[in-house]
Amino acid sequence: MSEPSLVISLKDFGSKLKALKKDVKAETVQQIAKMSLRSRAESLGTEWFSSIEPTLKSSNFDPSLLLTYSENFQKLIKLSGPSNLRTRYLTVLNDVSNEFRSDFVLAAQTKPATPTSQLATLLAGITNTTQSEYLKEAIECSKYKLYRAAAMLGWSATIDQIHRAIEKIGFAKFNIASSAMASQTKGRFKKFNQVQNVSSLSDLREVFDNIILWILEGMQLIDSNQHTRLHSCFELRCQCSHPGEAPITEYNLLSFFSDINEIVFKNPKLTP
Repeated sequence: MSEPSLVISLKDFGSKLKALKKDVKAETVQQIAKMSLRSRAESLGTEWFSSIEPTLKSSNFDPSLLLTYSENFQKLIKLSGPSNLRTRYLTVLNDVSNEFRSDFVLAAQTKPATPTSQLATLLAGITNTTQSEYLKEAIECSKYKLYRAAAMLGWSATIDQIHRAIEKIGFAKFNIASSAMASQTKGRFKKFNQVQNVSSLSDLREVFDNIILWILEGMQLIDSNQHTRLHSCFELRCQCSHPGEAPITEYNLLSFFSDINEIVFKNPKLTP
């Protein structure tokens, strides 16, 4: 079984910290002026703040521990300026590397996955630029327990991908399918009466999302079970946009994103 991506990233980062400390220690000068060493120090500090720390936050590591490391990595970035003392480098590098394995690598190996970390892993494979931006914001919201906002952003990404898939298939086919469904007097679509006449994305965005889900089924882009699951996701999105007593938990959110990922984002029929 392969290691989780978090553990791999932490091991790689820890190795780079140790390598930099070793190379700085090997220097015989009082001040570190080598551009190569300074660039590596700056790069590691930047990587901590841009990648490692946010990931650890989403995995519910101790905030006070993260703060201590962040303060030291901020010092490391400052030290990467011209001609700072070798001893100062070693002090900071000792502080961030000596216990890094036990504080983070071993902890990540034995720490059960949280719903939020599972969510980030779940969505890691979604690479469509437009949807990815929505989903990155959704993950950020989930880190701060803003679950309603995360679900609303998730649904925005979902319906946007559906809109663009319909545009690719052709608005005429969408309109014809709605007309064929409305003409049925028996069967699953006998109560459907929403004939559409859209000719652009702007027109399509005026159509209610629940109507679009029905027409997707009529076009055989999703089946009835997928339709039901997506409608539940849409209802969760609606509940999130209006005050109410029903709680939205991490587990609700994980289920929501699992469904939209499997039914929409991974569905070749709905690829824009």
